[in-house]
Amino acid sequence: MQIQLTEADKAYLARIRRTIHAKPELAFEEYETSALIQAELAASGIEVQTGFAGTGVVGILRGAADGPVIGLRADMDALPVAEQTGAAFSSTRAGVMHACGHDAHTAMLLTAARILARQRADWHGTVKFIFQPAEEMRAGGKKLIADGALRDPDIDCVYGFHVWPDLPAGVIGLRHGALMASMDAFEVVLTGIGGHGAAPHQGIDAMVGGAHLITALQSIAGRETDPLDAVVVSVGEMSAGRGSNIIAEQARILGNIRTVRPQTRRQVLAAFERIVGGVAAAFRLRHEIRYTADYPVTFNHDSHVDFARTAFQTAFGAESVRLLEQPSMASEDFAYYLEQVPGAFMFLGVGDGAGGSYKLHHECFLPSETALYHGVAAYLALVANGAAQAA
Repeated sequence: MQIQLTEADKAYLARIRRTIHAKPELAFEEYETSALIQAELAASGIEVQTGFAGTGVVGILRGAADGPVIGLRADMDALPVAEQTGAAFSSTRAGVMHACGHDAHTAMLLTAARILARQRADWHGTVKFIFQPAEEMRAGGKKLIADGALRDPDIDCVYGFHVWPDLPAGVIGLRHGALMASMDAFEVVLTGIGGHGAAPHQGIDAMVGGAHLITALQSIAGRETDPLDAVVVSVGEMSAGRGSNIIAEQARILGNIRTVRPQTRRQVLAAFERIVGGVAAAFRLRHEIRYTADYPVTFNHDSHVDFARTAFQTAFGAESVRLLEQPSMASEDFAYYLEQVPGAFMFLGVGDGAGGSYKLHHECFLPSETALYHGVAAYLALVANGAAQAA
């Protein structure tokens, strides 16, 4: 099976990527993106299924003969970021941008689907193209799975990529076991008694308690876990108070906890709850804890990492693959897929010293389309290698 892109394929990828990039949509609001995906899949003669997590789309393509059912997944939501790339196809929607590369993910998978449809006589098995909403902090993958996207036909394995600025363009990063961390987002509300700033003893100051809590939470990673074990406790937002001379009745603290081992995750969550309760009691405050997300560890299956490594080295050469020593402490809801079926998540290098080298979620992050050609070819290599084994 041919895995090289034609000039027409490259032009198609650019058109789709730029269209999606210019019209970004936030989590669970990807209506135009979903409609575009459905139309493009149908135009390639691919069966289209909808009704998954609201805007999710699944395409089903059968090859020349029976074989494995391979799931390939791309996410399609954008972020509340004001774009500063200066690209001709910059976001036309104020304060919303594809700052995490999901426009690239969707464009790469649609291009791979188009090529595979054109070459369906050359490979065996079935491919399910999974276009998922709401990866960014909303766990759209969990909802999509609950809605049956992995069934009928049931997939045997699943693969996905994330564009990765820390790897050079043309290199794919793989890792056995934990690739990305779990993520537990939290909200803590501390409630005291408001009062006049001139008489603090007559109130119970939630802001002071909140400040102590932020400091105390850092002892979890610094003093309660093995220094060789990866743990991050981050507080990203605190809101409290209504004026410079008013004792704050309430403080609201938001953040997240990330780990790469299930046992450590349990220990850290227990320590977090104990410290929140202890600080609240010490400052005479009532407290509430709410968890708003619970992404598991993105844990790759060894045999599928090896399968992907062989496929990529065969197609692109040994230098195209890099085995990563350490996991990333970022999180991904592809973890939910890997809890259901075996597979692997991978990093597609887009670092180029220009727009592809800005960090994810940066207002200037913009991978080049040349780097994305390699991602399309990598999808094709996975299917071709699976077809060869089936034959």
